[in-house]
Amino acid sequence: MVKNKITLNVLADISKKINNGGYNAPSNNILIICNGSNVDLSSRILELKRLKEKDYNLSIGFSFMGERILNKEEILNTLNPMEIYGEEDIFNLEDIVDKYPKLIMPNITMNTLSKVALGMIDSFASNILWTYLYCEKDAYLDFNSVNKYLGKSSKNKAINSLINSHIKTIKDMGAIEIVEANYIEKVIGENPETRLKKPDIEINKEFNKVITERDLYNFSRDTILKLPKGTIITPLARDRARELGIKIEIER
Repeated sequence: MVKNKITLNVLADISKKINNGGYNAPSNNILIICNGSNVDLSSRILELKRLKEKDYNLSIGFSFMGERILNKEEILNTLNPMEIYGEEDIFNLEDIVDKYPKLIMPNITMNTLSKVALGMIDSFASNILWTYLYCEKDAYLDFNSVNKYLGKSSKNKAINSLINSHIKTIKDMGAIEIVEANYIEKVIGENPETRLKKPDIEINKEFNKVITERDLYNFSRDTILKLPKGTIITPLARDRARELGIKIEIER
């Protein structure tokens, strides 16, 4: 009950400040909130890295479980955020929301999704999301983690119905859905199809190279990668190439 009163007071102060024309944060500040799921998270972190390469300032917050489940050090080293937030910052909602015009949750969990959909905002992650939606600020959510709990989709119709119902509720509240490979398109309005196409690439012929999934994120769609004979391409790299429309040619 006390936490709910604190949250309502903070939200009232935020609304008042917004309506009175308060602090205007730089439009390229983005807050990333990492929940307690590592399902396909590495690819989502690469999506966020692409935003950083577009000169966006990223800060990261971790939910209670996110602090304990995720490889926090690896995430921080990859994104090099301006600020880092945690569960204790539940009492700093006003300052956080003022500072970041956009919120991204790349791995929202069923716990956070359900809480916000039902109005049960009792944690840092659920409070942050509720606050952004309450104030009608941009909140971008990737639902992959709830649709692929334990790394795969469920065949349970009742569970899928519940998940879809909560997702619909969150979208009705104003959340914007994002999926892998369209973060830039959704968040900053750049269509990946219109990016400047990079030229075909030639890998150094003096040594064999292992091409991994990560290597392919530097190239736009329809790129043709010409690789020397003996190059090793991992299965995940081949799958990613198909998804991104990248053609791989091996010299004979």
